[in-house]
Amino acid sequence: MNAPGDHAPQGHLGWGRHVPAVLAALALLLGLQLLGTLLVDLTGLPVPGAVVGLVLLLAVGAGHRGLVARAQPAADPLLRHLQLLFVPPGVGALTQLSEIAEHAAPLAVAVVGSFALGLVVAGALLQALLRRRPHAGPESPAGPAGPAGPAGTAPGAGAGEAA
Repeated sequence: MNAPGDHAPQGHLGWGRHVPAVLAALALLLGLQLLGTLLVDLTGLPVPGAVVGLVLLLAVGAGHRGLVARAQPAADPLLRHLQLLFVPPGVGALTQLSEIAEHAAPLAVAVVGSFALGLVVAGALLQALLRRRPHAGPESPAGPAGPAGPAGTAPGAGAGEAA
């Protein structure tokens, strides 16, 4: 740990002067992925280890904002070039096109069903959140007429008064 007056150079985020921030952040992300894979192997969860590692990052990062800041030097370039990560699965799908065509009906049901389920859950969540929000009546500035009042008149202006 650094002494109180000793500050690490910009971009190191407390990992030490000899370890670049991007390398340390990549080690953190890969370590969480490895931990997720280990947990999947030990528990037999039917989820990829990388997904469990991402959930671990989310859970630990929610409580410790410094962890998110330490992962950011590697996360930013990965997210910036995220579209490149879709190339290998796309090539794999094209090479297995006959297999996909053979199982097209169950795949279509799964895609349409998951879309419909997601839509229903999102709609139900929106409705529940809207019911919890305090109602803005016509008298409040956030009411249907908005802050300017009806027909663009200034607040407090009567029908015969100019704005």
